[in-house]
Amino acid sequence: MSELRNGLLVATAVTATLLSQVAATWPLRGREVAVLALVAVTGAAAAFLRPTVVAAVTAGVSVFVVTGLLIGFSRAFFQKGPGVGGEADLQFAPLNAAEAVALVVLVVELVRKASPRVAAVGVAAVTLAALHAALVRRASAFSVGDDVLLVLLVGVAAVCVGVALRMRGQSRALLAAAAEERARRDERLDMARELHDVVAHHVTGMLVQAQAALVVAEQDKDRACAMLPGIVDGGTDALGAMRSMVRTLRDDSAAASAATATTDLTADLRALGEKSGLPVKMSIELPEIVRPELGRSVLRLVQEALTNVRKHARDATCVEVDVRLTANAVLLSIVDNGSARPSHSGGFGLVGMRERVHELGGRFFAGATGEGWLVTAELPLEVAA
Repeated sequence: MSELRNGLLVATAVTATLLSQVAATWPLRGREVAVLALVAVTGAAAAFLRPTVVAAVTAGVSVFVVTGLLIGFSRAFFQKGPGVGGEADLQFAPLNAAEAVALVVLVVELVRKASPRVAAVGVAAVTLAALHAALVRRASAFSVGDDVLLVLLVGVAAVCVGVALRMRGQSRALLAAAAEERARRDERLDMARELHDVVAHHVTGMLVQAQAALVVAEQDKDRACAMLPGIVDGGTDALGAMRSMVRTLRDDSAAASAATATTDLTADLRALGEKSGLPVKMSIELPEIVRPELGRSVLRLVQEALTNVRKHARDATCVEVDVRLTANAVLLSIVDNGSARPSHSGGFGLVGMRERVHELGGRFFAGATGEGWLVTAELPLEVAA
C-alpha cells in the first residue's frame, strides 16, 4: 500500500510539471506531443516500475529518444546531420522539469531499495542519459560545462538522499526486529514461568507424596494407600494445567492472560494453603478486585514459595503466609521454620519469582532468617506511568 502511495505521489508530481509544460507550449505540434508522451513514459517508469535496471533503462531510453526527436537522431549519436528542429526548445534543455523530477526520484529509489549492484547499474544508466542530454541539447542559457556540472551535482544529491533513506529503513528494520525478538523472549519467559510455577507445583506435590508413601509402605500399607488419592488429584491438576496452557498457546495473547488470571484471589490463596499439605497459617487482607496481572503474580509467588518449602524444608512445622494491602502496594511474605536452604539450588524458582516482581515494578527478597526461610515481595497496585 505504501509503495502504491509513493508511486501516486511521484506520478502526481510528474503530471503536474508535464501539464505546466503543455500549457507553456500550447498549441502543441506533432513532435511536441511525441516528446511529452515520452516524458510521461519516463515518469511512469519512475513512479510504478520497481527500482530495477529495467526501470532505469526504460527511463534512459525515453530521455534519449526525446533528445533525438528534439535535435535529430544523427546529431544525438554525435554525427553530423540535419536536425529535426535545429536547436532544442529551451524548456527541454538540458532536461525538462518532468524528466528531471522522474530521473531524480528513480535514482533515489534505486539507491534506497535495490541491491548495490542493481543500484550501481541503474544509476549509471540514468546518469549517462542525463549527461548525454546535457551535452547535445544546446538551448540552455548555460555552458556545456555548467550543464554537465549541474546534472552531476543533482545526481550526487539524489544518491545521498537515497543512501540516507536506505540507512533509515535499515535502522527501522533492525529496531523492529529487535522489538519482535524482545516480545518473543518475553513470551518465552512468561510461558517458562507458568510451566515452572503451575505444572511443577502439582508435579512436586505428587513427588513428595509418592516419596512419603514409599517410606511408610513397609510399616503401614494402609497409610501409604491413603496417600494415593492425593497423588491422583495432583496428577489430575497437573494435566488440567497442561491442557489450559496448551489452550492458551493456541489462543491470542489476550486470551492467554485471561486464562491464567485469578477471579477470586483470596479464595485461591486459601485453596493453595489447604492443598499444599503443609502446616500453613494464612493471613490475607486484600480488596475484592485487583488487576489481573497483579493477582496472577501474587498467586504464583505464594504458590512457588509453598512449593519450595515442600521441596527443600520438609522438616518445617509452621509456614506463615501474610498478604496484605497498603495505600499503594500489596505486601506478601512467606516464612517457614524449616532448615535453611542455599539461595540458589540449581532451579529457576527464585529467578522466576524475582522476574515477576521486577516486571511489575516491585521489590523482592528471599533468604535465610536463621531459623528458616523468608520470601517477601512488594507489588505496586497500579502500573507505573
